[in-house]
Amino acid sequence: MKAVQCKSSAHHLALAAAIALAALASTLPGLAQSLADRLKGVQSGHEGPPPPSLPAWKPVTSATSSMTIPLVRGLLVSGAQASDKGDQEQIRKIEQVAPAGATMVVEWDTPSSTPGKPPDRKVSSRTVDKADLATSHRFMIYYVIGKMEHFPGSTGWGTSAEVINQLRSTGASELLLEANPDPMMTMFTLTTTKTQLVGWNGHPMNKCEMHRVGTTDVAMPMLVNGDRVELPAIQASCMIGSDESHLFFLDQPSNPMLLASKGPDGISQMVKIDFPPETPAQASSMEQALAQKKPVEIYGIYFDFNSATIKPDSEAVLKQISDILHKNPDWKLSVAGHTDNVGDASTNQGLSERRAAAVKNALVNEYQIAADRLTTRGYGASRPIESNSTVEGRARNRRVELQRQ
Repeated sequence: MKAVQCKSSAHHLALAAAIALAALASTLPGLAQSLADRLKGVQSGHEGPPPPSLPAWKPVTSATSSMTIPLVRGLLVSGAQASDKGDQEQIRKIEQVAPAGATMVVEWDTPSSTPGKPPDRKVSSRTVDKADLATSHRFMIYYVIGKMEHFPGSTGWGTSAEVINQLRSTGASELLLEANPDPMMTMFTLTTTKTQLVGWNGHPMNKCEMHRVGTTDVAMPMLVNGDRVELPAIQASCMIGSDESHLFFLDQPSNPMLLASKGPDGISQMVKIDFPPETPAQASSMEQALAQKKPVEIYGIYFDFNSATIKPDSEAVLKQISDILHKNPDWKLSVAGHTDNVGDASTNQGLSERRAAAVKNALVNEYQIAADRLTTRGYGASRPIESNSTVEGRARNRRVELQRQ
């Protein structure tokens, strides 16, 4: 999948040796200082505690989903990175799929340095050629804020079908990973790992001789169109200098996105995937549940970080809800907001109330739903449906629930 990173000294990715996957992590306040402190610790022989790790996901079973994640216009992939202020989301959206290739737009928020101010929104884009989606062994994982990038000969949010098929058949494949272009991070990487760099198209690249871990895929938990599923992922490891890193690719040659990564200095993980339904039956599942007065968990409504501001990427789900209400004019719905447990209870309570109200306001003001057909309530973190100890568990707890009254 994607690693998003800006090429400025103020934004650092948390994965050494350029195995970054989430730019949202790279822009956390204070991260640059923490890297500098760790570099000093390495040089002085007093390195800090080891980095966090991803969960030990179980092997695939007969229950693991075999669904196809299509590389189509409108595909949304959301990653989460933990911080003391809450999990930050990075959203990647396929804006265009054409015979020549595909274009992805990447958006992520960083907390404002000014209290009370909205988060800073950063946007980049990358076009990858069709031929490279098929055969490339180069992975350009850093994105530049505000740029529309195109690097013929490389991939940008995952690997190629050829690499996945080699990992499947032989258990090994070579990959060239873009080295961190930031001067400070490059110094840190070279000092701690003695990384071997090679040049390509004016960019420094790290050689990564990948080897499949085990002979069976791992089952990665994911919210796909709002449903909790497990997707098969190939786990591959590689050494860059003296450091070992792990990459988890969707085991699907037609769309081998990078779903998670871990290295000596950080982890990154995708938690949600949404794409346009292929059949009317898929689109009507929400209506069927509401007709039976069952609660419906909504995950396709995206908010700014720690905010009740609804992102434009939520339009598809909001329209689906409004279509159902227009089709059933006698229905009334309650809209409930829920959060994870990061932060204090009163803050989470207020945030959940504001998010529920924001959904109602959008339906009323943008989709002409009568206000008296919608009631709102917030529950904060008081009604979790999964453990808050994991990134994917917190993502599932952050939700909007609809209930027909």
